[in-house]
Amino acid sequence: MAEAGRTDADTATEAAEEPAGRLSGDVLSLEDMQALPVFEGCSAALLKKNVGAVVRRTCEPGEIICREGEYGSTAFYVLEGEAEVFIASPLAHAQGSPRSGGLFGRALTFLTSFVRRSPEEADEETSGFIPIDASIDLSMDDPVGALGESDLFGEMTCMSFYPRSATVRAKTRVVVLEMLRNILDILKRGSKPFKEQLERNYRERALENHLRSVGLLKDLPADFVDHLRERVELVSFKPGDVICKQGDEADKFWIIRLGFVKVSQEGPGGEVVLKYLHRSKYFGEMGLLGAGKRQATCTALDHVELVQLGKEDFTLMMERFPEVRAAMQGKALRHEGENRRRLEMMAQAPVDEFLEQGLMQARNLLLIDLEKCTRCDDCVRACANSHDGITRLIRDGLRFDKYLVPTSCRSCHDPLCMIGCPVGSIRRRETLEIVIEDWCIGCSLCAKNCPYGNINMHTIEDPVTGEKAARAKPKMKAVTCDLCASLGEPACVYACPHEAAMRVDPSEFFLGMGEQDR
Repeated sequence: MAEAGRTDADTATEAAEEPAGRLSGDVLSLEDMQALPVFEGCSAALLKKNVGAVVRRTCEPGEIICREGEYGSTAFYVLEGEAEVFIASPLAHAQGSPRSGGLFGRALTFLTSFVRRSPEEADEETSGFIPIDASIDLSMDDPVGALGESDLFGEMTCMSFYPRSATVRAKTRVVVLEMLRNILDILKRGSKPFKEQLERNYRERALENHLRSVGLLKDLPADFVDHLRERVELVSFKPGDVICKQGDEADKFWIIRLGFVKVSQEGPGGEVVLKYLHRSKYFGEMGLLGAGKRQATCTALDHVELVQLGKEDFTLMMERFPEVRAAMQGKALRHEGENRRRLEMMAQAPVDEFLEQGLMQARNLLLIDLEKCTRCDDCVRACANSHDGITRLIRDGLRFDKYLVPTSCRSCHDPLCMIGCPVGSIRRRETLEIVIEDWCIGCSLCAKNCPYGNINMHTIEDPVTGEKAARAKPKMKAVTCDLCASLGEPACVYACPHEAAMRVDPSEFFLGMGEQDR
């Protein structure tokens, strides 16, 4: 397996070409594989070509099978025994509450009364589960789960070279098959027992929790979940596959089980990426609730598996549970209005240098008017003061006209930082800000994906006491500007004594500049 911390494209390439001999365990021969029921129906010729790409590992109680944050190229299938899967990183931000005292403390205390999240957002955010690369999600209250015979885990690491999303440790004596991507491909395509077992496991063990991990669906009664258990389909898509196309007839609703989905619309300048969706997010509801046509194109970014619900069952769910329908319609209307405004602004926005500097990507841009700025650094200190000493603002960056564009999150139209997070801890709220949640495992993928260098890794201490504290190792967490999500406005803007700092929608702001020039 690739070593932890090696997160660039070279690591993924090396992992894809990794010799089977580097897998630790007993290499299975062709005869060994054919003797296992899981390989029933697989082509003997294909298996023969891939001898050495699967090993049998025996793990004693307490032995780590794989560790969160590490990069690898293998998936695991449990033959015998029970393992526990858990998030070892502390569930805490790399920040604290605003400090009291001094000008910044008083200002931030005043601002805390202006919380900007709507009730709908809060409901969507409190599903209580952390998505991981396995058949189950983990509870935020107790992020530990169990994996047993015939469970598959590490699938997304194997297929798409994402970092491991959780740590798996043997609880009893565990026997697993560790396999490279080519073997997993053969099993998925050729082994009917393998596919049927995985689907049966999902319906019996995972579907209910998966539905409850979707904020709007978390209160569905057990009898309706049982109804869906026999009705949903599991469907797969390869990287680049179009799941649905803008303008097509809407006849299905999807919840993501594995992978990432890009949602885009055609705009005046071409494709506009609206958002990226990961495990436990849903899509397809806008067409079913509205005019019956798809409002956007949805494309698989990597190997994607979806829970598919037909129009008939979706309609039944909306009829039986009007509160779910109302919440879903409200969210759909907000998205529709937001998307329409974005496309209108992009149609009118100036180009040339504006595009060259990537400012079109921004939805909420921090600017400093250099004619007003005295370089007092009050904005930087206010940011640090509001985030327990860790600033998210560097007063340096690109220049556009008389404005400085500091190194601070832009809340991009196309948030590349959100692609690939193995536990879905980085996401966007309705109010634009990019938020990194408590369960970040510190893999640094988001920081590497951000094209503007606006996400940084910081060390935090594990919040434990007593004997554990002496053995605790510092953990890494990703931090980025969250627009001071719990405050009425960004602290850097509020603290500027010269009104030089401002947060703007660049399309509107620079369009206004162009109109004034005329």
